[in-house]
Amino acid sequence: MNKKKMISADLLKWIALITMFIDHIGAGILEKSSTFMSEHYQIDYVARSIGRLAFPIFCFLIVEGYDHTRSRLKYARNLLIFALISEIPFDMLFRLKYFDMSYQNVYFTLLIGLLTIMGMGFFEEKNLKFSLLLELPVAALGAFIAYLMKTDYAEWGVVLIAVIFITRKNRLVQCLVTVLFMITSPFYMDIAMIEALGALSFILIGMYNGQRKGTINKYVFYSLYPAHILLYCGIRYLL
Repeated sequence: MNKKKMISADLLKWIALITMFIDHIGAGILEKSSTFMSEHYQIDYVARSIGRLAFPIFCFLIVEGYDHTRSRLKYARNLLIFALISEIPFDMLFRLKYFDMSYQNVYFTLLIGLLTIMGMGFFEEKNLKFSLLLELPVAALGAFIAYLMKTDYAEWGVVLIAVIFITRKNRLVQCLVTVLFMITSPFYMDIAMIEALGALSFILIGMYNGQRKGTINKYVFYSLYPAHILLYCGIRYLL
């Protein structure tokens, strides 16, 4: 085994989950609390900065899942189910409502991203000479759907998944191109500079050893997203 590549898919999943949990302490508890004060700002900033690692790793894992799952349709079905399960807890934590169509949880972004690369993969598998030119409109359509649905990370999240998909044949190229996209895209530069810290996740992805067979049950993995959101709702209520 290459000693420089010691990170398995399981470890990537745990890193993504833990950094997401930390991020949502800031976004869901501190920032949404009526008692949020200036002295909480530094804690919030650190939590949100650490949390930037999570989403790019989840996007990478979507592409890995596309390449290795036994059934892409079942994979998409599972994402849809947990997107629906997560929506009310998500709205309660981040929108302070039981239901709000103005902003949808990240599972919808990941689902649209998966469906997008499934469409792109259709042309890739045909081995057409100019398949990339046919894949780009599919990516644009997926991004537009995410924009219309107002999902978390929206169109830039779907484009990020598409970029990881297109460059996946070469890990070094994948990391370099994706980092370049992340530090130059309007989302990362205009919304918040700390978003660019997400590019650091590709140091970890560059150390990925390709080992996917692990110990995390996929349904447990999926369920930790809505479960931790409900937990944070309870914590914020107590505070």
